[in-house]
Amino acid sequence: MKVEGRTFVISGGASGLGRACAQDICRRGGYVAILDMNAELAEELVKEIGEEKSKFFETDVLETESIAAAVKGALAWSKETGKEIGGVIAGAGVSSPAKILDRDGNPFSLDDFEFVMNVNVRGTIDLVRQCLPHMAKTTPVGEDGERGIVIMVASSAAFDGQPGQGNSPLSSVLENIDNVL
Repeated sequence: MKVEGRTFVISGGASGLGRACAQDICRRGGYVAILDMNAELAEELVKEIGEEKSKFFETDVLETESIAAAVKGALAWSKETGKEIGGVIAGAGVSSPAKILDRDGNPFSLDDFEFVMNVNVRGTIDLVRQCLPHMAKTTPVGEDGERGIVIMVASSAAFDGQPGQGNSPLSSVLENIDNVL
């Protein structure tokens, strides 16, 4: 994957793994469009990296229109810089700790579950589907003619469920049923 001289769109880019990806990409000569809801952390990161290599777009991944506006802004910025979109990193994610049954035998809230799934799954897919048509039109690079990369960040909870993660990825719940009760 060619990083240098390309722009990467990163949801959840102001903190955690998204932030680490943004920092690493810029160290390797890339540019980052930081999509996040936390303006304070995002602006701090832009100052750290430098305004010439990073730009913040306030984005709520629960809202298709918000993602569309951020992608449109990131594309316009990449045209300004002359650095084509080279990838999308879906790093926005949340958790809502809960056991399937609480200590009184009551099930966790489906509203909490839907929130987690909408941010972590729907938000990821919505961002990727909105970025891919633009990446498909970029100039191929390298011997294999790559146009870009899609990275979907996930929690280790997908494979290693722990007590209180009843709202985490379904595979965690199914594989570790004893831990979530």
